[in-house]
Amino acid sequence: MRTLFSEADIAERIAALGQEIADHYQGSFTLAPILTGGFVLGADLARAVYRAGGDAKIDFLQLASYGTKQTSSGVVKLIKDFNRPVEGERILLVDDVLDSGRSLYFASKMLEERGAADVKICVAVDKKSKRAEPVTADFVAFETEAEAFLVGYGMDDAELKRGLPEICLLN
Repeated sequence: MRTLFSEADIAERIAALGQEIADHYQGSFTLAPILTGGFVLGADLARAVYRAGGDAKIDFLQLASYGTKQTSSGVVKLIKDFNRPVEGERILLVDDVLDSGRSLYFASKMLEERGAADVKICVAVDKKSKRAEPVTADFVAFETEAEAFLVGYGMDDAELKRGLPEICLLN
């Protein structure tokens, strides 16, 4: 493994991102980490937004498309849905990595179909690879051109290495 973004890099960038998000929303919105990978960024971001003067509602989605593999199956499954209706809500989807775009596209379209007033996306890493779906992130902590598999800060290898405090290239 090779460290791509250190724990200090992440802390500094998440504080700045929290300010950007608080400034953007200036009022009520729902911060929605996508489980399982988005929980680490989601927790850090919720605190950063609060420190910056914002205060988000929090709810979760759980999606699956990778299983224990390093490539997407191509099929996104909804495992856990929101706890409350999203109609009229401003939603910020939070995920660990934007790669193929399938999961974030699925979640965005689902929320739009349910009448969410606005759906935005925040990711820890925008992996600049070819997308399977037309998705762009509105808030990005880091970008990488790396084709290697990323682990740490919520990203896993067969459910392991999520707890690494930095973002590393596995290969």
